[in-house]
Amino acid sequence: MDGKIAALCNERRTNWDEVLQYVTFNYNTSIHATTKQIPFEIMHGRQATLPFDQQDAIISLT
Repeated sequence: MDGKIAALCNERRTNWDEVLQYVTFNYNTSIHATTKQIPFEIMHGRQATLPFDQQDAIISLT
C-alpha cells in the first residue's frame, strides 16, 4: 500500500491523507493473492457499487 500511496501523492508527500481513501478502496475491491478473494465481497456479501455503476434514474414530471 505504501507504494500506491507514494505514487499518488504530491512531490512533498503532504497530501497522503487525500489519496488514502482511494488506495484503501482499491485494496478492498481487488483480488488478494493469498485468499484469491475480494475483501469487500467477503465482508458485505456483494460486489462494491461504484458511482459510475449507478443506472440513470428516469424522472417523470406529470
